[in-house]
Amino acid sequence: MSCDDTLHKAVKRPRGRPKVASDRDQRNHIVEVGRGIFLERGFGRSTMDEVAARARMSKTTLYRFFANKLELFAAVVEAHRHSMLAFPEGLDRLGVEEALKVIVRLDIDAHQDRERHALLEMALFEAVAHPELGEVIFLHGAEKSRLELADRLRRWVVAGKLILDDADLAARILMDMVFGAGRPPKRLGEVEATEARRRRLEGCIALFLRGALPR
Repeated sequence: MSCDDTLHKAVKRPRGRPKVASDRDQRNHIVEVGRGIFLERGFGRSTMDEVAARARMSKTTLYRFFANKLELFAAVVEAHRHSMLAFPEGLDRLGVEEALKVIVRLDIDAHQDRERHALLEMALFEAVAHPELGEVIFLHGAEKSRLELADRLRRWVVAGKLILDDADLAARILMDMVFGAGRPPKRLGEVEATEARRRRLEGCIALFLRGALPR
């Protein structure tokens, strides 16, 4: 072997240990893999063994982050929360109406809307056999989002942009309009058309602000 060949191999040979993913990256990866498996197989049929295999890590590593499947599901719901209500930076630079359109994700299309509801629909369907899922959805999803929305409404009240007697109640009412009572009934698997969803959410926001904006 020539000196040039030896030098070339020395240059190409990786030095040191392979880069190890940070705990944060590993945790995020597990949560993403878990979400995919829960949507694909449902909560009841999913296993931690399957999560470890698909995440390409040992079960020891997996259990270092999540003690059980329910704990992993809670993390999935927590990560999924801002796909329902988003609170990005820069909301303070927008008017109340435009900010609310950002918060309720007016910008997404029908496919994205269907994807974000899929996890909740799966959990509600399986809550009959696994009632603990309802509690997880409430505590790690809906309730945290409601508190964040109430905090935002309260800031607008302090700034004189809204008039509300009870920001917590107002947040609950707005969320009911957007995700609950305000949504038209649909057949199982049916997707609300993008333009219909946009008109409905704009109507929800307009109706809400009609009773909250200073006169």
